[in-house]
Amino acid sequence: MTSLNNETALVTGSARGIGRAIAERYAALGANVVINYSTGEAHARETVAAIEQAGGTVIAVQANVARAADVDRLFDATLERFGSLDIVVANAGVELIALPLLDVSEDEFDRLYSINAKGAFLTLQRAARHIADNGRIIYIGSSSTAFPQPGMGPYSSSKIAGQILVEVLSKETGARGITVNSILPTATDGAGVFTGGVPEDVAQFIQSIRAIKRMGTADDVADAAEYLAGHLARFVSGQHLLISGGAPA
Repeated sequence: MTSLNNETALVTGSARGIGRAIAERYAALGANVVINYSTGEAHARETVAAIEQAGGTVIAVQANVARAADVDRLFDATLERFGSLDIVVANAGVELIALPLLDVSEDEFDRLYSINAKGAFLTLQRAARHIADNGRIIYIGSSSTAFPQPGMGPYSSSKIAGQILVEVLSKETGARGITVNSILPTATDGAGVFTGGVPEDVAQFIQSIRAIKRMGTADDVADAAEYLAGHLARFVSGQHLLISGGAPA
């Protein structure tokens, strides 16, 4: 079993969904955890309470990852509270799906790129500056970047920026023993646009194209995040781990 005792993990966008699952997993493995949220304070409090009730050590810090000053404050708060930083998961993002490219507004495009692309850049950059040697940096991307689909153009393109940054940053930080990788989840029950649940017709369609006949879950992604944060992945870097149940997207 992976041990993260005496390590500190910062997970952006971790008040609910995939980010929460990863934060709770790291806490269960012994890490000090920093929960980050932008607007969902109530959800962040629930996540903090759940981790504390399970015996974990956790703080929550409000920060919008699209703002450099907020990201700096997030990292400063982490280091002030715990003294060091060993794992950073750049998870915060927004989704826009089932919308043809011709119908996407400038405001929608700007919001996607501000959070998904710029936010990933700011988080990964600060992570590389502040993380300890032999640390782990993980970017949560999207399986849609591997298999572009109609209605997913701006969203998928905004998420692929982080994957390029991962490949470059893995080369720029490798001499310090730092690994930098992506996880590319499929459509995930309880996360993103499916936070409130999955319509039956959507679930049936998704299951029909899966080799493994079910939706993805946040715990599936947390499993991958556990692997990449642990000792077994110490020589894995610059890679993109597709979590799709054997399906094309």
